[in-house]
Amino acid sequence: MLIEFLSANLLPTLLFLIMFGMGMTLTVEDFKRITKSPSEVLIGLTSQIIVLPIIAFLISISLGLNPTQSVGLILLACCPGGATSNLFSHLAKADTALSITLTAFSSIITVFTVPFIINASLFFFFETGSEFSLPVLRTIVNIFKLTALPTVLGMFLKNKFPEFCKRSEPVIKWFSIIFIIIALAAMLKLVSEKEPILVALKAVGFAVILLNIISMISGYQFGKMFKMDEKRKITIGIETGIQNGVLGITIATAPNLLDNALFAIPSGVYGLVMCISGIFVINFSKKKLSKG
Repeated sequence: MLIEFLSANLLPTLLFLIMFGMGMTLTVEDFKRITKSPSEVLIGLTSQIIVLPIIAFLISISLGLNPTQSVGLILLACCPGGATSNLFSHLAKADTALSITLTAFSSIITVFTVPFIINASLFFFFETGSEFSLPVLRTIVNIFKLTALPTVLGMFLKNKFPEFCKRSEPVIKWFSIIFIIIALAAMLKLVSEKEPILVALKAVGFAVILLNIISMISGYQFGKMFKMDEKRKITIGIETGIQNGVLGITIATAPNLLDNALFAIPSGVYGLVMCISGIFVINFSKKKLSKG
């Protein structure tokens, strides 16, 4: 009963609330940024949406992960960081405006990219006739309801009550952190029901750590390749390396989607890893930016 409650009710509700809170910090101007600075937005989105799943695929092949672990890792890579990456960018004194813009666009884009990338991964890693598949239309509708819709509703509230939302921002950030911690605890509970935490760490821990480190470095280098300034390079690194594990585990465990907690193990482990690496990135960023 507990597992069904976590996967079917608690995690989707927490994800909705987190994305709604994030929407309350967005404005239409965040979307207009692509017309003012199209190159930096496109660079960031390319790093998140295209480069990151390729990195996850290569890690899966290189380490010889089993099919479930491989698809779980790629699923994680398909879920950009959301409110968490915005918070990390803010704490790191990076370009928070760019981070928010990237989150706004990626939240919309991943509604459509996730089902196609995951179905391609299932086809590649599992033999023909596998019991696992992700219904495209149903997945698009569900991800839209859990990510894009609450984001739009949050933006609508900010448009109607800007002063209230502005005063609420600090509270929203803290509630987002609390919700993320609760979601992480729920994720770890789900993972532990399938495999003891230490076994899960042993199975996918190295792959998850590699994905986290390589994605952050590649995001930073991607920005460097296009001669972005230090703040924006760090922002692209954070946006590429911080993932929305709550979305990944929701897709993995939801009864009307993949409905298998084994696919959620990389997302559960990643939640721990990115919190630890995030502390180092914040310190690195502050030192780097303070030097000018």
